[in-house]
Amino acid sequence: MHSLVSSAKGLTKGVRLAAETAAWAGNAVSRQIRGSRNSVCLVCNNLQPYRHEDAFGRPSAVWDQLSDPEQAARRKELSSVPTLVLEHLSTKKLLECRELDPATGRLKNDCKYCRLLCEIFDAYFIDEWMSWITETKNNMPIQFGLMIREGAPLIVNCWNFTYDKWFQNARVDLELYMSPMPQYPIPGAPTMGPTGIRATDVRSDQCMRFMKESVTECCTTHPACAFQPGAFVPTRLIYIGGGKGALMLCEGLPAGQNVVWAALSHCWGGGNPLSLLGSNIASLKERIDFAQLPATFQDAVTVALELGLAYLWIDSLCIVQDDKTDWEKEAALMGAVYNQAFIVISGASSPNPSTPYLRPREEEWLPKCFSFSPSPGVEIPIMVRQRHLLAAPLEQGLLEPPFTSSWATLKRVGPLYARGWCFQESFLARRILHFAPGAVIYECKTHRKSEDQLPPYPSTAPGTLGEVGPAEQWHMIVQSYTSRQLTFTKDKLPAIAGAATAMPQARTSRYLAGLWSETLLLDLLWQVMPGRTHAPLMTPEHEANAPTWSWASVDWGVTWDTLKSPAPLARVVAAQTEVPGANPYGQVAKGTVTIQGRIKYCRLVADYHRNEHWVSYQKPDGSASRKLHFRTDGALVAGAVPGRADTFACRSRLTTGGTAIETGAVFLCIAKCPWMKSDHVGLILGVSPKYPGFMERVGKITNVSRDWYDTGSDATVTIV
Repeated sequence: MHSLVSSAKGLTKGVRLAAETAAWAGNAVSRQIRGSRNSVCLVCNNLQPYRHEDAFGRPSAVWDQLSDPEQAARRKELSSVPTLVLEHLSTKKLLECRELDPATGRLKNDCKYCRLLCEIFDAYFIDEWMSWITETKNNMPIQFGLMIREGAPLIVNCWNFTYDKWFQNARVDLELYMSPMPQYPIPGAPTMGPTGIRATDVRSDQCMRFMKESVTECCTTHPACAFQPGAFVPTRLIYIGGGKGALMLCEGLPAGQNVVWAALSHCWGGGNPLSLLGSNIASLKERIDFAQLPATFQDAVTVALELGLAYLWIDSLCIVQDDKTDWEKEAALMGAVYNQAFIVISGASSPNPSTPYLRPREEEWLPKCFSFSPSPGVEIPIMVRQRHLLAAPLEQGLLEPPFTSSWATLKRVGPLYARGWCFQESFLARRILHFAPGAVIYECKTHRKSEDQLPPYPSTAPGTLGEVGPAEQWHMIVQSYTSRQLTFTKDKLPAIAGAATAMPQARTSRYLAGLWSETLLLDLLWQVMPGRTHAPLMTPEHEANAPTWSWASVDWGVTWDTLKSPAPLARVVAAQTEVPGANPYGQVAKGTVTIQGRIKYCRLVADYHRNEHWVSYQKPDGSASRKLHFRTDGALVAGAVPGRADTFACRSRLTTGGTAIETGAVFLCIAKCPWMKSDHVGLILGVSPKYPGFMERVGKITNVSRDWYDTGSDATVTIV
């Protein structure tokens, strides 16, 4: 009976989905027909959320309802407020509003809303280094998107309008609003809602008041943010309770005395700020001269005093910088320092210690004004400013709890957010004040708000969109963390150790160079983000830091594919790492993973000019199988194998990839997924030049057809 009921429900759901799909297609066709007749632009929809087949959701939302019920529920919730999200719009199509049709002599697209967008892009994205128009005409991957919602500022997403070394698809978000907002809607105006005022100086009374009121509100009205001083107290703290003229370093404060501190998250930025050394520890215990502190430290003292705190923790002044043993011991406690702090002060806008974050706001973050004519004889001012946080695709930032896709992928704007160490400092904080370039942002376990924002504020409460398992949580953490840069390769694992110790896996599993023993097979299926295939993979520093099977062995961002119900086809026989320091979650000198499974010898072809990487195998009749594309970990070279005439792939140690290589490799099948075809996933392995007889990871592959597994051979391989 249960199966019959389930079948009936599935049939009903399928019929409903088919009906909605048909309605969507009908609306799309109708809009195309109406567009030219009613002067509704097929590119920007007149910057309105109305009369569009994708209104109240994002493109293709209908087809996501079977695979993403949470997204469907959110779409239903949004249906009470007209909302339209248009992704990946063409700047070539946008520029047609400025181009004449040779046949008619008229504009190809006479849309004043598109012309407004062009004027805005001109103001923000044309300078001596780059022009969005030139990039468009050169067929570069530049595109934009729109998030239009009644009652909210209109958001314009701009992909690849600017260059970012660390993000392949760099994005800038702009928001459009009117100030003051008119009492009644203006016919023909873009759909925009009100927003808050952004101060021109972070030292202003407005910013200080926002900071103190946010903390007070959190302490008095947020049960999820309740703070009780615990048994942990950092080894050293800076006493600031006597004011700026009576700073001193305190060591060995006893626990249980309600010691409360703020912790600073900041960029070292190649600077050499006042630091704690073995030679000056005695003098700093007597007195720290406020005037000798760099600007970011002085600002931290100012903010902590404004909040009424008596202690402050700063890494360079609370860890002995020329004592390796002390550094390793304190680095292992850093997670607790930030997690148990009353508040974390994030100097997000400062690239180095000498640049204060309590300062006048840079001009690029102040609004620009554009004149727009919604109807003949009417001119209205439209304000545009750059957003300090990238907007979430569907909910426009109204919901951003940890471990949602937007939380893992959307970049915050500011020098500090590109810094690897900053990730766990922010992730572990109970509450945090971000002094970002565009605004002061307060974030806690209940919500996130900024000085220039009106309520309702985005919720940050976990579990709002359903549970995400610990394994996927860790993958999201690593994805967000690895998109940042580190000054020293050896810090790759130590800089995320605090986050690792806070994971549920830390109580049930062994930590293996950034992976977990209980999910090791699937953890091994990480892949480098696109666009990093020319970089040399291994240097002496990398090889001393992590084995090739760990994501910590590469310099770029990594991610994982979402696999539905993967069935393991291999078994981990043994896994071990060698940790040279005092922190079991810190730097790794070497490591091995021995896997029993099925392998297939294959030929690997890489063409770096075309950014193509293929594998195939030789069939018994001598012909080659169909080529399969794989994601390489980076530049590869052909390496000799003792006792064999042919070569095998290995990671490039010191040089970038050449024009092309063809060499041997091994496919190791890890798991099978319930897809119709090409349902196997695994690793591409080469040989290790450093450890003869062992293998190293050179890539990851999905969508492998069954014949690769069926014609393979059982083997046990050890990856170093």
